Amino acid sequence: MIAFSNSPLDTAAIAGRLARKLRSGDLVALTGELGAGKTEFARGIVAAMGRESEVSSPSFVRVHSYGGSPLLIHADFYLAKSEADALDYGLDEYLTSGAIVMVEWADRFPYLITPGAWWVEIKMGSDECSREISIRRESSA
Repeated sequence: MIAFSNSPLDTAAIAGRLARKLRSGDLVALTGELGAGKTEFARGIVAAMGRESEVSSPSFVRVHSYGGSPLLIHADFYLAKSEADALDYGLDEYLTSGAIVMVEWADRFPYLITPGAWWVEIKMGSDECSREISIRRESSA
């Protein structure tokens, strides 16, 4: 699916459509350049799943958790220095426990992304607000 956004509200609405498809144990791999809207997309998923949480980029803290059922986990590989560092985030444990995990900068360590993940690529458009958002589900192994 390819969608076009002209505002953060559009991005949130697109994220909300994906949120309705997510199930326990799903992983959302978010990619795009700095400032493309990965955190905005995650914010849209969190809101669509009924969480009243403030959503910010987890770059410096690595992982944010948003309660409820299923638990929502928001991680960021931007500052991970190595595969071992990224593995220390414990994402596999979250996934096996039934959480929904969103990972920004997932393309830094794509081999750590589980089969069946939802890949969201956000490309910046011709002006500061426009985005092209591509969503695809990787086939399970």
